[in-house]
Amino acid sequence: MSPAEAALLVVDDNEDNRYTLTRRLKREGYANLTTANDGRQALELLRARKFDLMLLDIMMPEMNGYEVLEHLKADPELRHLPVIMISAVGEVESVVRCIELGAEDYLPKPFDATLLRARVGASLEKKALRDEVRDWNRKLEERVQEQVAQLDRVAVGGAGDDVLLQAQHAAHARD
Repeated sequence: MSPAEAALLVVDDNEDNRYTLTRRLKREGYANLTTANDGRQALELLRARKFDLMLLDIMMPEMNGYEVLEHLKADPELRHLPVIMISAVGEVESVVRCIELGAEDYLPKPFDATLLRARVGASLEKKALRDEVRDWNRKLEERVQEQVAQLDRVAVGGAGDDVLLQAQHAAHARD
């Protein structure tokens, strides 16, 4: 997936942070960018349209990044969305908690442009591969179901032939 094709959601309660992050992403060729001011708005946007990656701040009022991540991972429709957590909180416990809650990666503030490019690119590449595997699994499941249905039809047809042969044998035995 090219940067121009990728749909990214940037979630941060601080307008300066949203602006800085989107500006850096635009420089890297990411044009399909959407921003959210808080966790609730982010969840509404995620339910309204598809995104390929979310960059999510941890420290936000009302609903923090941890809570957004918990809601996201509990939703079967959204749980596969990769999330890069972003925060000025540099504690190892915070990073571990994010990863345990299902975050793809963690990016400290202030943003390093090279690290941002690498982590966003790697997350999108992994997502593309997971999507491809999911598509192949769906296709294989469809093929298996088609084959099982075909075997069922043959078995039913074969059973019908057996009944017909038994009736013919019974008719001949009677004569």
